[in-house]
Amino acid sequence: EIKMIDPYLAVGLQTKVKHVSTRDEVNVNLKHIGNMIDMVTHMCSLELPVRLIALGEGAIQGFVDEIMDMDQAQYANTMAAEIPGFETDFLGEYAKSKNTFIIGQLKERLPEYKDRFFNTVFIIDDNGDVIYKHHKNIVVFVEHSTTPHDVYDQWIEQHGDSLEAFFPVAKTKIGNIAGTVGVEGSFPEVFRAFALNGAEILYRASLPEPWVSREIFEVQNRSRAIDNTAYMIAPNTGSLIMPGENNDSPTTIDGALGGRSSIIDYKGTILASNNIVGDTYVASEINIDALRYYRENAKFQNWIPYLKTEIFSKMYEKEIWPKNLPPMKHADAGKVFKETIKTLIDRGVYSKRKG
Repeated sequence: EIKMIDPYLAVGLQTKVKHVSTRDEVNVNLKHIGNMIDMVTHMCSLELPVRLIALGEGAIQGFVDEIMDMDQAQYANTMAAEIPGFETDFLGEYAKSKNTFIIGQLKERLPEYKDRFFNTVFIIDDNGDVIYKHHKNIVVFVEHSTTPHDVYDQWIEQHGDSLEAFFPVAKTKIGNIAGTVGVEGSFPEVFRAFALNGAEILYRASLPEPWVSREIFEVQNRSRAIDNTAYMIAPNTGSLIMPGENNDSPTTIDGALGGRSSIIDYKGTILASNNIVGDTYVASEINIDALRYYRENAKFQNWIPYLKTEIFSKMYEKEIWPKNLPPMKHADAGKVFKETIKTLIDRGVYSKRKG
């Protein structure tokens, strides 16, 4: 018998991030997140129980690998987390004591992949246990994390070649949850894959400026919710605090990530949003039974039943970005990008400009 899921509140937590350059230093960001969880659960549970808290990308570790153009081995061996590890243990205590699920992101090392790290979305349940990991499949070239596609042959040997191997979904008592961070959210296929794997609540954390004030973050997040008749929880990260040189005071860059966290419903309506760029949060009711009823009955704005899968599958028969790549820095990824553009021009996908 399928149990009803009572409506509850989801919270997108937008936190200031202190730039850190060692793994131990992340405790300063964890403590800050913990203090904010205390506050938001106290305030929001005046309305309904808070059953899901979503963190922004970089909320714990910042973005040192990208900002400093670190090589993979260096970051993997000095900064990357294990999941579970002390970071998720800390959040697990909060999840358990507040009776809530927490979804967030960490750059993680996996023992099978020496000198590499992955960009990982994790979910902690209300028991404090890590129940879900998604490893980001698409990164932009300033990001140095390995993707499953970069180690494709080894990945499918280990995990199989199913949708689940690349786009897992957590089936939980508060609904089916899945998601990713940053640029991977720019690809409609990613959220379609989560949805076809059963997702009802999508998570998409963080884009930097200038793409937030240009409303790209919002347009993409609303579109992904509309495309898949699913809730979207989209927390951005708050201000970035960069250390000063020679004991100068730190520089706080309020607009580094642009804020504008939001929660969007399965019809694409913005239920909650905020224009504050520093520490803030958005909260909204999630009603999974209403979503399930709508998916079973709506003839419009409910697009998955109409998919003509055979004709779409042809789009992806030819490889575009190459698989099984070595760890790369900015310049290496730039070369692959250039070669890929040339391939697209040679195939007639892109037209070369004259002159």
